[in-house]
Amino acid sequence: MDAGIVHTSGDLEQVARRWERADLIRVWQEIKSQADVAARPPGKAFEYLVVRAFELEGLAVRWPFQVTYPHRFGTMEQLDGVVYLGERTFLIESKNLAEPATIEVIAKLRFRLEARPPGTMGVLFSVQNFTFPTEVFAQFASPLNVLLWSSKDLDHALTHGTMVAGLRRKLEYATERGLPLLALGESR
Repeated sequence: MDAGIVHTSGDLEQVARRWERADLIRVWQEIKSQADVAARPPGKAFEYLVVRAFELEGLAVRWPFQVTYPHRFGTMEQLDGVVYLGERTFLIESKNLAEPATIEVIAKLRFRLEARPPGTMGVLFSVQNFTFPTEVFAQFASPLNVLLWSSKDLDHALTHGTMVAGLRRKLEYATERGLPLLALGESR
């Protein structure tokens, strides 16, 4: 499906826009196994996989992009994407690290959220899951504005085509219980 070398993020976006559910599952397995994905820019396949999974289920999305502010030099931030669920907006952060995501990743995402309209939330996806202190920090940071997606959550949502339903469940759970991490596929 994505033969050839992908040289830029724009090239990867064109490739990712053609991914169907089976392609997403295949790419996800490659990412999890740390397979050689030399045809793609480092770390980018995961970002595009998450955005495409939401787009395939009918959500409006914004593909990964850079933000530059007027009167400043260079890029101020790089966003891994945006997902629009009704009137709710979610900034996406996708981490394909060798180790579980740490507190710093959530802190950086929360800082980005401070520059956005009230009610904008973050969604942190991590291939290697999260450290325990990261989960605790996400739970007790106020306001609770970052939802966590583990590798198992993505396994479940990609396999069942339930990215949107999973996002809704996680938002409902966070609203009702004040907790940022709900394991998808388990009953509440």
